[in-house]
Amino acid sequence: MAAGTGIYITWVTGAIILSIAMMPLFKPKYAKLSLEGFIDMFRRYWAHMIVVFSVYLWKDLLDGMDRILMANTQLDMTPYVYAIEGDIVLWVQQGLRDALLDEALTHFYVMGFMTATFASFLYPIYFDDRHMADRVSLSMFWVYVIAIPFYLFFNVGVTGNHIPDMQAIAYDLTPEINNWFTRIDPFSNGMPSLHIGLPFAIWLTMHRWDDDGRWTSYRGFLMGFIVLTAFAIIYLGIHWMVDIIGGMAVGILAVQLTAKTNQPVWDFVDERLFSRRLARAIADPGKSIRGTLDSIISVFAPLREPSRKQTSAIIAALMVSTGLVLLWDATHQDFPVEGVEWPTSAAGSDGWLVSVEEDPDTSSVSISVWNVSDEKGSAISGEPWASSPAVAISGSSLVLHDSSRLDYYELGSDSTEFTPKFSLQESEALLDVAIAESEEGGALLVMVYEDRLEVMDDEQVPVGFEASEGSFSVMAASGQLLAWADGASQSPTVNVTSISGSISISLTLDVTSSEDEDAYLEEISGIAVDYGEAEVIDIDMDDSWVVAVVDVGPVNRTVLVNILTGEQAVISDPIWQSSSPSVAHGRVAFLQIPFWDPSLDPEEVATVNDVYLHDIDANTTLAITHDDDVDQLDPQVLLEDVAWVEVDSDGMPSLKVYSGETFQPYSSVILQAAILMLIPLLFVWAYQAASERRG
Repeated sequence: MAAGTGIYITWVTGAIILSIAMMPLFKPKYAKLSLEGFIDMFRRYWAHMIVVFSVYLWKDLLDGMDRILMANTQLDMTPYVYAIEGDIVLWVQQGLRDALLDEALTHFYVMGFMTATFASFLYPIYFDDRHMADRVSLSMFWVYVIAIPFYLFFNVGVTGNHIPDMQAIAYDLTPEINNWFTRIDPFSNGMPSLHIGLPFAIWLTMHRWDDDGRWTSYRGFLMGFIVLTAFAIIYLGIHWMVDIIGGMAVGILAVQLTAKTNQPVWDFVDERLFSRRLARAIADPGKSIRGTLDSIISVFAPLREPSRKQTSAIIAALMVSTGLVLLWDATHQDFPVEGVEWPTSAAGSDGWLVSVEEDPDTSSVSISVWNVSDEKGSAISGEPWASSPAVAISGSSLVLHDSSRLDYYELGSDSTEFTPKFSLQESEALLDVAIAESEEGGALLVMVYEDRLEVMDDEQVPVGFEASEGSFSVMAASGQLLAWADGASQSPTVNVTSISGSISISLTLDVTSSEDEDAYLEEISGIAVDYGEAEVIDIDMDDSWVVAVVDVGPVNRTVLVNILTGEQAVISDPIWQSSSPSVAHGRVAFLQIPFWDPSLDPEEVATVNDVYLHDIDANTTLAITHDDDVDQLDPQVLLEDVAWVEVDSDGMPSLKVYSGETFQPYSSVILQAAILMLIPLLFVWAYQAASERRG
C-alpha cells in the first residue's frame, strides 16, 4: 500500500456515485432503473467488461517499461514539442491562475475522467443497448492499444516540468496527491492525451452508430466534458496543445478500427454465443471438439494458396515479433553477474566491481572481483574473514577491512587471482577506510579511528595531514580531496579538504522542503521534521561533487553539492526514504523507497528499495528498477554501467549490472534477419497485389 490511497479511493467512490446519480438524466426513454439491472448486467456483458478492463491489467506493466525505456534510451521528444508551440500553455496558466481553479480542476482532472469513462461504459450495458455497447467497448480498447507505441517511443513530458515558470499544479496541489501521481504516472506520457482521446472516441462512436438518437443528450454531455478537459489539462500544467491533437487523432483511428473489427470480435466473444457453445459442448462433447478443430484448420486453409492478405499478415507478424524482441532488450538492461551466488554487499569503481559473498549454509565468506569491460571474474586470496568485511575501492586500488584488520590489493586486468600487497592488524578499532590519491598519482589509504585520521601510501609510509584530529564518523575520498561530516555544526555540514591542506571548504547542506511536505510527513509518521537536529549519515564524492544523505527525522534526503560553486539540490523525493549514494562520471546512483508511508501498519510499510539514476548535466532522475517484491542494495556507479545487489521475494540475492548499451548483439542479429526476410516478402506482396488488380 502506498501513500495517496485515501485520495484515490475518494476519487473512485465519487466517480461511481456521480455516474449512477446521472443515470436518470441520460437514460433512453424506454429504460427503467432498478437494482436488479446492476446485477443482471454482469451476466449479460461480462465479456465486454473483460475487453475494457483488460487495459488496466497491462497499464502498470507498460508504465514500468516506459520508465525503463526513458532511463535506457533517453527518447525525450519534449524539446521538439516545445520548439513547435513555445509558451502558449504558459500564457493560459498565468493569465487565468486562481487558487479556486487549482483545486477544482485538479479534482475534475482525475474524478471527472473516471466519471466520464465509467459512465460511458456503464450506461449502454446497463440499459442493454448491445449495439452501442459492442462499439463503445471496442473503441475504448483500441484507444489504449493505439496509444501504446507513442507512450513507449514518443515520450513527451508534462509542461509543468519543462517550461520555465510553468507550474505542474495538479501534481503539486498536496503532498498526498503528488505521491499518488508519482506512483501511477511516469510524467512522460503526454502524447497523445487520453483524457481527450478516450471521451472523443466514445463521442464519435455514439455519433456514428446512434441510429435513433437515444444517446443524443449524453453526447452533448461528453462534448462539454471534452471542452472543459482540454482547458483543464492545459491550465494544470500537464499537456501541450499538440497532445490534444494527438488525442483526437487516436480517437478517430480507434473508431475506424472499431468499424472494421466489431463484427469479427463479437462473433467470437459474444456472451450469448459462449453460453450456446457451452451448452452444446456439455450435450455433445465429441461434436464440439470436432467443430473446434475444424475452425482451427479453416484459419490456416488460405495459406495453401496465400493471397496478398495472408502475405500482409506474415509481414505484420514479422515486424511485430521483431519489435517485441527489441523492446524486450531495451527494457531489460540489467543482467546477473555469473559466478556470484550469495552476494551480501558490493562496491565498484571505474571498470571494477567487487562482491562480498556469505554462504548461508557454511557462513564462509568469499570475495570476488569482476572486470566489467571484459566480463571476467577473479578471485581474492588472503587469510579467511570470519565475517563480511567492508570494501573500499578507487580505480585499481582495493581495501578490505573490519575493525581490526586491513588488506590492501592492487588490481590488474591480466590476473585471475589477487593477493594482498600487505595486510595490517589493528590494535585500535578501525571505523572506516577511504582511498585517496597522492600528487604523484599513487594510492593513499585514509584510515578512520574514533578521534583521528591516519594517512599512509601504498608502501605503508605515513603521510602528514593537517586535519587529522576530530570526529570523522562519516567520510569519503576522491583524488586528493577528503570529505567528512562535521558533527559539531548546528546545521548538517560537510567539510572538504585536500590532503596537502591547500583546499579547505565547509559546505552547509540545505535539505529543506515545502511546509506542506513537512507537515504531510509529520502527519503520516508522527515524527516532526527537525532541521536543527538533522544529521549527515552517509557521504560519497568525486572530484567535483559531494552527495550526502541527511536524516531529517521521518526520512533521509539525498543532496548533491558542487564542491567548487557550492550549488546544491535535493535529488531524492523529499517525502521518500533514500540511502546509499554513489557518484562518478557525471551520474549519481542511490536508493529510494517509492511511495513510502510510515503511517501504515509495520507489516504493510513499504521497505523495498529501487535504484534511481541521476544525470547531473541533464538534471534528470529516473528509476532503473521497478518491482514491488524485489529489494535492491549498494548501488555503484561504474565507468559505463551501474551495479547493485538484488534480493528477490524469496530472499535470494544476486549481483546485477545495468548496461549502458540499449541493444545487445543478439538484437542486431534478429534485426538483420528480419530485414533479409522482408525483401522476398515485400516482393511477393507486390506481385500478389499487381496480379489481383490485373485479375
